[in-house]
Parts: sequence; structure tokens; C-alpha cells
Amino acid sequence: MTRKILGLRARFEFFRITKTSFAQPVTALASFVLSHHAALKLAPQSNRRRMTPALRDLLGRDAVCREIVQYLMRHNEAVDTARGIAEWWINRDVLSTRLALLKLQECGVVQSYIVQGETFVYAYTKRAVVRQSLARYLQESVAPHAAKGL
Repeated sequence: MTRKILGLRARFEFFRITKTSFAQPVTALASFVLSHHAALKLAPQSNRRRMTPALRDLLGRDAVCREIVQYLMRHNEAVDTARGIAEWWINRDVLSTRLALLKLQECGVVQSYIVQGETFVYAYTKRAVVRQSLARYLQESVAPHAAKGL
């Protein structure tokens, strides 16, 4: 009996999962696991050195988006409506601010929350990787301009 159990144990040793840190994201799973467990999703590959090209392009060409991000980086916990952001944060018109917020929301920079009826408030993402990437990008884009002034 013991021999039979040891034989089974040795046969399944190949499938044994070694201890892993819970802090590490799952980056690969057998296809049968993914097909049988629809709720499982692979963790996105995060490249801490690069922002997505779409977000980099957006901030490079859209001054309203860039101003909103700069404000949120200085005031991490700020939350306001599109009108409040337009009038108090960046001194722009409401329509262009609303459009910029929708673009930033698509890129994961801001999150929106319904507060009443059809009224939304917008806040900076809580995702540290996104915040760090934005800080690095804005620091890199400001540094060359500062050097030109010398």
C-alpha cells in the first residue's frame, strides 16, 4: 500500500507547483486552465520603463490632457466634475475638458464615479505603475526643455 502511494506521488511530482510569491503576477497558464476558468485572466505585462505609445502620443499632442495629468500629479487625491476641473484646475472650457477626461479614462489615467444621476466625478488612478510611468514621462519631457533654456 505504501509503495503504491509513493508511486502515485512520484508520478504527480512532475505536476507539482513550487511555492511562488503572491506578489508576482501570473504571466502564463496552460490553455486548458484558461479555457475552463473564464474568470482567470493573465496579468498584463508591465514594462515600467515605457508608457503605452497611445498615452505618450496623447500627452504629446493634447495640451488639455497634459494639464489635467500635471494637476493630478501635484494633487493626487483631487476629485471633481468635468466642470470643476475645467474652471478650477486648468482654466479651460468644459467641452474640451470633458473630451480630454474621456481620453484619459480610456488610457487608465483617470477613473470616473457616478455621484448623482448623470453627474460624474473624476479622480487620478490608484494604479502605482501608471502613476510612476506618467511621472517619469513628464519629468523626461520637461528636462530637455529646461536644458534648452540654459
